[in-house]
Amino acid sequence: MSKYSRFLFTSLVLVITLFMLINPRETVASAAFGFKLWYTAVLPALFPFFVVAELLVGLGFLHYLGVWLEPLMRPLFNLPGSSSLVVVMGFTSGFPVGALLTRELYERRMLNADEAERLVSFTNNCSPLFIVGAVGVGMFGSPVIGYWLAAAHYLSNFLVGIILRVTSSTSSPKHEHAARRPTGARPVQVPDSLGKMMGNSINKAITNVLAVGGFIVVFSVLTRMLSVWGIIDIAAQMLVSSFSFMNITYPLAYGLCMGFLEITLGSQTTAASMTVSHLPVLMAVSSILAFSGLSIIAQVMSIVAGLPVRFWFYIRARILQVILSISIISVVYAFWGKNSISTLAMDAPPTYKVLYSFDAWTLSLTCMLVGAVIIILMLGVVWLRSR
Repeated sequence: MSKYSRFLFTSLVLVITLFMLINPRETVASAAFGFKLWYTAVLPALFPFFVVAELLVGLGFLHYLGVWLEPLMRPLFNLPGSSSLVVVMGFTSGFPVGALLTRELYERRMLNADEAERLVSFTNNCSPLFIVGAVGVGMFGSPVIGYWLAAAHYLSNFLVGIILRVTSSTSSPKHEHAARRPTGARPVQVPDSLGKMMGNSINKAITNVLAVGGFIVVFSVLTRMLSVWGIIDIAAQMLVSSFSFMNITYPLAYGLCMGFLEITLGSQTTAASMTVSHLPVLMAVSSILAFSGLSIIAQVMSIVAGLPVRFWFYIRARILQVILSISIISVVYAFWGKNSISTLAMDAPPTYKVLYSFDAWTLSLTCMLVGAVIIILMLGVVWLRSR
């Protein structure tokens, strides 16, 4: 960390500490909200994926998947076949499973530096649970809008992966990967028993999901601090003035500023600003989902710390996804949206009702099943191509 970065980080910590001392009630309330969000929605949504990911890595499944799916992943993304598990789970489970698995592959020497950086930049997505359930049903009162936003989100990130493949300075692998040459990788450490393997996987999953919870609580307090002190209000007014030619309303600008920090509050605030004009709000929410907020970005960067993943490379990938997702949602709205959402109720319910009005555990397991089906279909495509 440079001295300037250390100075800025220290200043931020001191400011947050000052806010906690001056506004203890606001601090406790915002921390309690963040904790409730974590244990009610995030914990059941992510914990199964964390455990399964650790088990698949421990069993050496990535090695065999790499051999089988190399003919599919290399032409698509110029990535080894073992990265297919990262892509599938990253698209079905949500943040930050893609970062966790990317780290595992890099540490096992199944990815080089360029591949790890590109892979982590397009495999950290919002989960279908959040987009369809919380945003679509909870915030907009319509699963259809949730499906539109999900289509724009996943298609745009898929395109980001392809664009990064085309613009990559590495046109072909400079060495054989462990997927093809097992002797080049660290041997898989198989525990003495399945019970021990399960225990190790659960312990690592608990550590990772607790770290995610810590980030959620910290950024919940930070967002509340900026809101109470009027900093977000000032930023929103500056956004309205700077983009007056686009007729951005103040509520919409306020939601975008909130979304820059935290994806859930930003999406809810933006959705609540919908009145007559639907498209600007849908574009704003789609951009918030694509950028994911500094809270999620900090989670991802903490997981890949020590890996050759550049912060600004990851940010550029997020900005690229914002542009693509806005374009896609505009096309979807132009063809299907103008007449189909005019009668929807747009009153946003309280945040706690938005996030906890559906069975997160069941939907998480459903997403896991969908991921397994996708892997099977990918194997089928490779098998058909080889015949």
